[in-house]
Amino acid sequence: MNNTRNNLIILGLVLVLIAVSAYLIFIRQPVARATQLGLDLKGGVRVQLEGYQHGGSEVTREEMQRAVEIIRQRVDSLGVTEPEIRLQGQNQVLVDLPGISDRDRAVEVIGRTAQLGFYEVLAFEERAGVPEGRVDEAKRDIRESLRQDDAYREGKTKILFEESPNPGGEGLYVAGYVVRERPDMTGDAVESANLGRDPAGRLQVEINLTGRGGDQFFDLTRQIVDNALERGEPGTGRLAIVLDQDVVSAPVVDEPIPGGQVVIQNTSSPTGLPEQEARELEIVLQTGALPVNMRVLSVETIGPTLGTESLRSGLIAALVGFGLVLLFLVAIYRALGVVAGLALLIYAFLLWGLIVAIPVTVTLPGIAGIVLSVGVAADANIVIFERIKEEVRRGKTPRTAIQVGYQKGFRAILDGNITTLITAFILFAMASAQVRGFAVLLAIGVVLSMFTAVVVTRALLGLLSSRGIHLSPAMMGVSKKSLAGAR
Repeated sequence: MNNTRNNLIILGLVLVLIAVSAYLIFIRQPVARATQLGLDLKGGVRVQLEGYQHGGSEVTREEMQRAVEIIRQRVDSLGVTEPEIRLQGQNQVLVDLPGISDRDRAVEVIGRTAQLGFYEVLAFEERAGVPEGRVDEAKRDIRESLRQDDAYREGKTKILFEESPNPGGEGLYVAGYVVRERPDMTGDAVESANLGRDPAGRLQVEINLTGRGGDQFFDLTRQIVDNALERGEPGTGRLAIVLDQDVVSAPVVDEPIPGGQVVIQNTSSPTGLPEQEARELEIVLQTGALPVNMRVLSVETIGPTLGTESLRSGLIAALVGFGLVLLFLVAIYRALGVVAGLALLIYAFLLWGLIVAIPVTVTLPGIAGIVLSVGVAADANIVIFERIKEEVRRGKTPRTAIQVGYQKGFRAILDGNITTLITAFILFAMASAQVRGFAVLLAIGVVLSMFTAVVVTRALLGLLSSRGIHLSPAMMGVSKKSLAGAR
């Protein structure tokens, strides 16, 4: 009686797990979006970056690891599902972005160095209404003119440029600024960056500085005001806000600015900063500057068509393998094989539910891991069923043979699955991300197979026995010839 109650409790638990899996897969969200697919199945963008330092100094492993963490934060801000970011060699990073179609934006966000600097403007020259095709020519003219200025000193100062829409009409606004070689204040002082709007509704990026950074910014703006007074030109000092050697803005500073708040804006446009540009700027400032410069070595776009074909091929292979395993079990073990087949179907559905619940990103190697775990689950049943057949040949009743078979077979199944789990853990720790997907799904499948192959099949067979359903030796795949030989 107790065994029957235990079996009913186990099967009731299985029904609850199936119901939860069905909710996660079909009800909580559209089934097409329930399972997260990797780059090789969903399509997307793969970017290969190389880190370098100005001056030719060697990039360290620690700098590249820090760069990977910053890139990961930026990719998370893009809303990419399960990106794959890994180091290659000493100074390269490989970034896989499943589901991304705008490759240019992805490259801009993840590869931008985002080194923010604040400079006192020592001299400047501007041109308005420059046609787009003549921007480089305008910059050359401004550079030559500023090099003649007394503020310019070779090796101690440099010339940076601003390029923005012309507030007065057609063409572009181009300005050159003489600043010191090194920034008067760096982006290390940035505490946070957020999108905002000015009183006119123009989009801008608002930067909050740390306490120390606020003090530095106040001192810098006071210095700019004092230097303008010394030149006899009060209220004309400028502060250049520079991102990756490009001047974002250079507002006039007519008094020291306390409070540690800086705004990057574009007052020449009625809408302010372009929305996409502002969001990208917010992301790169929020996550911090990359410790090294990045150049793009290659950008590969994997189309959704190729991903769909790979998914279809992988699913067909998995379903064919699953079907062949079911046919084998039924052909060799008859009624036992039918029970094992039902347990495998339960296993497959629960595994899908786990993949959605965790969630696990499914890749082609991951599908291979699923197929292999199905084989592991079937192997556990085979070990137990062979033990049951041995006990039947020795003359034991089917009910006793089932009990003894599970008792004797469990140790062998446990040893084999622990060995497989150790292998999966080693693969996860030592291999690349693609192989890690294989290892994760293999490990999950092995643990789940222990439950379905041992607990669920035993509960099903126990329930059949308690209901008076007689399993003859022939229904278990034991031939009369083998029975006669055993006697």
